[in-house]
Amino acid sequence: MPVAVLIDTISIQNYIFGSNKLKENIGGSYIIENLVYRKMIPEGLAVANIANEIDLFNWVNAPAEYRLEKYLDEKVEIGYIGGGNALLIFRNRSDADAFIKSYSRLILAHFPGIKLAFGLHDGFDYREGEEYKRHQRGLHKSLIQNRNFSTVQVLPLKHGIVEDCPWTNEAQETIDIQSRSFISKMAQSRVGFVKDAHNSLKEKFSAQIREDFTFTDELERFGQPDDKGYIAIVHADGNGMGQRFIACNSLAETRKLSAGVAKFADKVMEKLISYLVERFSQNGPLADWELDLEGERRILPIRPLILGGDDITFVCEGRLGVHLAEKLLEYMAETPINEKHISACAGVAIVHTKYPFYKAYQLAEDLIGRAKKASREHNDSWLDYMISTGGFSGSLDEIIKDQFTVAGKGTLKNGPYCVDRGDSSMKALLEGMIRFQKGSGGYEKWPRNKIKDLRDALRRDEAYQTYFLNELQARGLKLPNGKEKLWDGDKTPYYDMIELLDFYPESLLL
Repeated sequence: MPVAVLIDTISIQNYIFGSNKLKENIGGSYIIENLVYRKMIPEGLAVANIANEIDLFNWVNAPAEYRLEKYLDEKVEIGYIGGGNALLIFRNRSDADAFIKSYSRLILAHFPGIKLAFGLHDGFDYREGEEYKRHQRGLHKSLIQNRNFSTVQVLPLKHGIVEDCPWTNEAQETIDIQSRSFISKMAQSRVGFVKDAHNSLKEKFSAQIREDFTFTDELERFGQPDDKGYIAIVHADGNGMGQRFIACNSLAETRKLSAGVAKFADKVMEKLISYLVERFSQNGPLADWELDLEGERRILPIRPLILGGDDITFVCEGRLGVHLAEKLLEYMAETPINEKHISACAGVAIVHTKYPFYKAYQLAEDLIGRAKKASREHNDSWLDYMISTGGFSGSLDEIIKDQFTVAGKGTLKNGPYCVDRGDSSMKALLEGMIRFQKGSGGYEKWPRNKIKDLRDALRRDEAYQTYFLNELQARGLKLPNGKEKLWDGDKTPYYDMIELLDFYPESLLL
């Protein structure tokens, strides 16, 4: 009977973002996306003498074809590859065990730091029916057990006499020729694929960037002004995809869904890059931005890092973060996966360019958690953001409590924000910013000093706030949402509006 082996890469984000070097993050992402499965699975099968060659894409091109049934001399076939997982189906258990050993050794040797877990299920039935669902549950149960109870050492042990790598805090074991510094083998393995990753990205989106634009692997080259050197890490994830996979009734159905999900991120990013190119092109609203050059090409202030189906992460110039996150969710919602649309959520961490990259990514993950919670209650697309102008420490809840909570009033943070509806929507947030910055619909433009005074007033006592509101009335200024009080229950919409003014291009406010 067939034996299913489900391979899972544990803590992908920790591996990719466990460094403050963008080049390492890029190299790590390339390894996960292109090498861990697509290169190392064939090598693992060959080393174990199971198959010298295997078609990695037959499951995509012929999802209903089960090769172990059709070709009796074949020992293995690919179930699917995608979403950080790979399913292989072997004819017998001995080959499955031999592959796991050879594959694990190859990953340890070539890509130290990557953690693997395996799920196994004997007598796997991949045809349509309840048996397939039952066997899938058994396979995932085996994976969870092995992931939770197996501790694998995936990095060389550190010795007390060896200094730490400045990029990864692992032991210095080799030298990086370009920087002429001693680094860990994990750092070396990731940096070694930066060029391949860069060329792959330019080729993938060549139609969108044309001959005019290119990408960079240096955060400092996003075109930030010297006095406002910020980047934004945007992390987005689709809603409800796990339930769609659970609902699949056969391997063929799972394959079709996996193939659709695999194309999704690229389609969405194509739209986002095209949108950004149009904005920076001649006569576009961002045409006057001074972008860095690479030869004669302008460097786009965005760098995709993870394009894993419905899981998308990119880094961009800080002032573009919230706007591009909003567009990203819009494109994710309008791009179907196998003719069905999804909603999605995003977290945006806006930090100084020199801010520790991994901490910024963790902040983006925490923010998407808040957005997901709101989405589960309302079943649509939400985003949340945080701007760090001076640096934060602790969890997101601790940051909000310590930095954005006014005693006796509530929280200054009004998010998360729904992309397309209600008072808690991005539309309401942006309309308030427009009325502050430009004035519209019977609202006067606010002087810059009065906007700052409002921000200060939000942290003051009741008497001062009453005095401030009376002063506004005397000057003929109205709060941008037409209300006559600064707080609505335990929240206020104005702090977010004011804070985002410096991190949202005025030319993109509609």
